Amino acid sequence: MSDGLVEYERKRDFSRTPEPRGLPTTDGPRLRYVIQKHAASRLHYDFRLEWQGALKSWAVPKGPSLDPGEKRLAVQVEDHPIDYMTFEGTIPEGEYGAGTVMVWDIGTWEPLGDVEEMLAKGSLKFNLHGERLRGKWALVQIKKDPKNWLLIKERDAWEDSESDVLERYTTSVLSGRTMEEIAAGAPSALFRDVRELVRTLPGAVEAEQPRQIEPMLATAVDTPPTGDQYLNEIKYDGFRMLAYLEDGAVRLVSRNGNDYTGRFPKITAALENLSALDAILDGEIVVLRPNGTHDFTAVHRAAAGARVGPVVYYVFDIPCCDGFDLRATPLADRKRVLQALLAERPDPLLKYSEHVVGRAQEMFESACELGLEGIVCKRADSAYSSRRSQDWLKIKCANEREFWVCGYTEPEGSRIGFGALILGASQDEEMVYVGRVGTGFRDEDLREIYGLLKELEVAEPALSDP
Repeated sequence: MSDGLVEYERKRDFSRTPEPRGLPTTDGPRLRYVIQKHAASRLHYDFRLEWQGALKSWAVPKGPSLDPGEKRLAVQVEDHPIDYMTFEGTIPEGEYGAGTVMVWDIGTWEPLGDVEEMLAKGSLKFNLHGERLRGKWALVQIKKDPKNWLLIKERDAWEDSESDVLERYTTSVLSGRTMEEIAAGAPSALFRDVRELVRTLPGAVEAEQPRQIEPMLATAVDTPPTGDQYLNEIKYDGFRMLAYLEDGAVRLVSRNGNDYTGRFPKITAALENLSALDAILDGEIVVLRPNGTHDFTAVHRAAAGARVGPVVYYVFDIPCCDGFDLRATPLADRKRVLQALLAERPDPLLKYSEHVVGRAQEMFESACELGLEGIVCKRADSAYSSRRSQDWLKIKCANEREFWVCGYTEPEGSRIGFGALILGASQDEEMVYVGRVGTGFRDEDLREIYGLLKELEVAEPALSDP
């Protein structure tokens, strides 16, 4: 047992407190992390990172900030047991740390270097893959007092100096409860037993899960809709993918009905770890760039076996779950089920697609400024229909499109290099011919491009009928 866990046990009477006693555990393949909002004598946020069988812990009085200019004091405290990650409840009066505890965020963390060396030097840098906090962070030790550190958000796509993340999220990621509801002993709003939640939903029908369904499609419009009846999500630029969980086994099927299970083995393995034995999930497999935007061409390379990354599955719907058909259930309720399912066993490869209620125009403008493809606005009361529907609306940021050079024609007359470039575009996972371009090239352009084309020649044509 680590010295920190000895100190943890010394401070507690486990016959009175509901906190877990816990024993050290061996680190799994992914290191977990949690932030717990703790209304003790003073409200603070406990920041915990799994390391060497325990949770390294810091108390952050003002909580985390997404603003890189904000340096939040983080006081290192005793290690806590791994079991403490999901502790949510009230520590009784008279016990150490008496007060209400909420699981405010949970996920995994990725050290950016050797952890022991970084801790010894007093500068721990890492990526967070949480439900609410993501991207690069740092804990920097204050030399005058070794127990005092600073928690700092580093600059990346996840920074935000305009809004307060603590005001934005005021409920538990595990139970959906407020601090007041936890203190009062109110039942979980997310139902940790997902099947229990499913049974309560309007429109849920107990039925055998279909072998395959057609995905619901959004209708393209020019401007975002108004009103709070819409749940507005990021439009992902990747492969639309339905995941079928059947007795714990997983199939990944594209919009066109092609099987991609073997092409994304890590996503498949992450889905196999979910608690649901049977479910259909709908989402998009994307490759994230360092700035948080999506690299569509890299998804093609990943599907072909190339090492790119990170490859993640953003899940935005759940038409079926554990013996219940939810297609007639309102979208807002389906997303409650989905959020609860993914929160039970967090995995950085499986991302719950967050949404904003209303404010579609504001979200659209922000998405375009960030270089994203656009947004999708979905009616909160919409059923899941396997067709293109006006209940889901997609708005793209710009009338731009990415084309692939799939070949070239021979030059004619005195022209050097090539005649015209044959262009293709990706439609779902298929490459389709869109046209050719041969004007506007200088002689030096023709020579340079022709040299590149010769280096990239492949044995089989990318287009079947150019």
